[in-house]
Order: sequence, then structure tokens, then C-alpha cells
Amino acid sequence: MFDSYYRLKITGKDVKRFVKTLYKMGIYFEEIEFVSDYCYVKTDIANYKKIMTVKTSYNVQVVGLYGLKKIEAFIKKNSYFFFFSFLGVLLLYFLSNIIFKVEIIHDDKNIREILTKELEKFNIEKYKFVKSYDYIQKVKEEILNNNKDTIEWLELERVGTTYKVRVDKRIINNIKEEEKIRHVVAKKSGIITKIVAEKGEILKKVTDYVKAGDIIISGDIYRNGEVIDHVSADGDVFAEVWYKVSIDMPISYHEETLTGKNKNVLNIKFLSSSWNIFDFNKYENKKIKENVLFSDLFGLFKISYNKEYELNVKDEVNNIISEEFAASIARQKIEKNLKDGEYIISQKKLKTVINNSTIVTEMFFKVYENISTYKYYSIEEG
Repeated sequence: MFDSYYRLKITGKDVKRFVKTLYKMGIYFEEIEFVSDYCYVKTDIANYKKIMTVKTSYNVQVVGLYGLKKIEAFIKKNSYFFFFSFLGVLLLYFLSNIIFKVEIIHDDKNIREILTKELEKFNIEKYKFVKSYDYIQKVKEEILNNNKDTIEWLELERVGTTYKVRVDKRIINNIKEEEKIRHVVAKKSGIITKIVAEKGEILKKVTDYVKAGDIIISGDIYRNGEVIDHVSADGDVFAEVWYKVSIDMPISYHEETLTGKNKNVLNIKFLSSSWNIFDFNKYENKKIKENVLFSDLFGLFKISYNKEYELNVKDEVNNIISEEFAASIARQKIEKNLKDGEYIISQKKLKTVINNSTIVTEMFFKVYENISTYKYYSIEEG
């Protein structure tokens, strides 16, 4: 495919005799086409060089190239175009990795000044190179640690050649929650299995059924039926609570998960075609975060420096979801919301319904859970 061949036109009187002479000299041709007083021949580079050393009155002219020689000739002819195109891509790549603006989005001038100085410490300012994702994460952590009393939340996002900084100011509440008067109440319905009271008066007992909002440990301290004091009630209440979980799974489904692999690629698009430059390890399935460096007015030509994330793609068909499978999915839904010391007591499948495109399984769970929360009140409210 990449061997070099020449198509020659040989002109002169009795070209057939000249061709026979060349054969006798050990010069061979891939193809020969005789036309009147000239002929066309196709030969490789070695035989072409031999022909060019033969002294003759016949005119030998190159009229076509094949293989590497054709590519070399094309590159040589368009060398200036390729050189300046490559130079342009490099320039675009260089300019796209320079930050021309740092925009801090917040109304408070003091916050903007603090963040500007903090960012300058880490070389994040105009006309500096963009930073890596890991470096940006470290910068965010450092700024938050250095300004715990001022900044609650911080996000630093690159948009083209601009860094957009979004920030929430920390609001300090001078009134301590512990000093407020409160009851310990149930945040959901259930049967009490354990009460651990640290402060306040217990109004309920183990095995009592409570509804959301019921007072379990009161902030009112009683003696002989009268309120003699008010405290900030504190404690934990554990109860058996109930959940019904519905698992709705498609019979046919498509699933995409990230593998953890990613890379940066330079991409060129022209019309409906797209090429990644110097991308020797292509992902079969991928998610692309596009960062456009250049685009013409009509959207026909575009150069982008993209972030590609490799995906695992799964297409499956479920005819039946087993009870064990449904239970495991339902347990995951419950367990992801449980805290330390909380657990599932028991579970039971209620029913499974197969529709045209989905399989619906309902599961019932009994859960051991901390149901305590606080209700603050004033003395007048009681």
C-alpha cells in the first residue's frame, strides 16, 4: 500500500524496441500501455532510478505517482499550509490554557477582596496558566481552612479562559442551640424500643406507639403536677419504624458507569466528521466535556480541547427479577440512609407485578432507628 511507484510516459520512434531494450537491461515494469508513438509504464522506485541512468534519445516523463512518493509530493506541495495550520493549532492550544479573567461572584466587596488575595497566593489570576483539577481542589480546601469564620462554601469553575468563583458567606448565629428551651419529639411514627434521656422529663415509655411530633422527653420539669423549671431537653429515642419500598426495574435497560479513566484530547470537527489528534488509545464508549477553543461563524469548523471519560455500557434484558435481587436493591435504598447503630430488623416481599416494560416489586421493612429530633419553644408556648 505504501510502496512508491511511478507512472512514466515514454515518447519516441519505435517505443516497443526501447522497452525491449530496457527489459534486456534488467529493468521491469508493473504495467505497460502502448499508444501510437508513445507508451505508459508503471514501475517501482528502483527500476525508475535505473531508467533515469540510461542515455537515450527517448523522452521519459513522470506523469503520475503512487504510494509514499505521492504522499511526499502532496506534503511538499502543501508544506506551508500544514506548517501554518500546525502553528495555528499550537497557538490556539497555548492561548486556551491562559486565564484572561477571574470572576468572583458575590455582592460583598470585602469577600471579593479576601478571595482575590487568597487566589493570588496560589497563582490563580489573570494571564497565568490554567491549573489542574487536583491543584484546584487543594486550593479550595486551603482557602476554606484559612477563612473558616468568613467563608461557608466555595466553588471554583473554569469556563473557557475564565475562572468563575462562587462563594457563600458564613453567617454565625450567636445564640447557641443548647441554650434554647426544647422538647425531644418523634420525627416519624413507630413503636419505642429504647429511650436514653440525658436532660428533661420522660413522658413516654418503651412499647408506646408514637406519631411524628409527639413529645417523648419534655423540656418542662414537673413536680406534683406543676411545671417548676424549663431545660433544653436532650436524649435519643430508638423505635421500630416501617417502610414500604417499591423497586421499579425496566425489562430492558441501558446502564452507563464511569471506569475512572479519563484523558484530555485535541479534537477537530469539520461538518459531520470528527478527529482526535494524537489519540492513540481511543475509548469505545465515552462521555465528553467539551471546551471549544475555536469555532467559525457558521459552525462548520471547530477545534476543541476536550475532557473524555471512559464509560462501561451495559445493555441487558430482564425476564424475571428474583426475590433476592429485589430485596438487595431495596435494602440498599434503606441502608444508605441509616446512621451508626441503626439497622434493619426484618424484611418481607409484598408482591411483584410485571407490566409491559417494567417489573415492580414491593418490599416491607422493619427498621431499628433513632427517631428523636428537637422542637424549640418559648416559656409562653409551654
